[in-house]
Amino acid sequence: MRFSNLKKILIATFFVIILYLIMAFTLQTIGLDNAQLFIKKTGVWSPIVFIILCALSLIIAPLSGSSLFVVGGTLFGKHNAFLLSYIATIIGCSANFWISRKFGRKVAQRFIGKANLDELDKFIDRFKNHRSILYMILIMPLSQDIISYAIGLTRIKYTHFLIALILSSTIIISGYVYIGSSLLEMLIQPK
Repeated sequence: MRFSNLKKILIATFFVIILYLIMAFTLQTIGLDNAQLFIKKTGVWSPIVFIILCALSLIIAPLSGSSLFVVGGTLFGKHNAFLLSYIATIIGCSANFWISRKFGRKVAQRFIGKANLDELDKFIDRFKNHRSILYMILIMPLSQDIISYAIGLTRIKYTHFLIALILSSTIIISGYVYIGSSLLEMLIQPK
């Protein structure tokens, strides 16, 4: 492993830890019961807003929906958050696919940012050689948002993309919602 890759992993890990600590502190300050009560009082609007925010975080690729999935598991309950996050992922990643497919690379670049353009190109080159659904399932956990844009720029059929997305999202979202929110809840618990 090259030093630059290790540095990226360490920086990403650092930011994830900081993000978890901020989420834990915020939920401890507000009170988990108060936050969950607020969610219940808003009725159907909270799940709708949650889906929209998660989908947008996938469409605007430099953002990350994963922290929303984790908070969702804590606020909505793990099973509800899984379903809401799953719907948001299908909507967001499908939008990415169609944005790329209909408007091309220049528009996709605006959504993913110039910093992620090299990564997009690497994924496009990989998909030119590997068009199988299994390959898409295996590679999607790396960066679902950017990969969705990349696949939209290839000749891969939407139905194949959707099958891969449905299967890979189950694993990815489960990890964030069930494991991530459990870790967050452990940080929130009074000592």
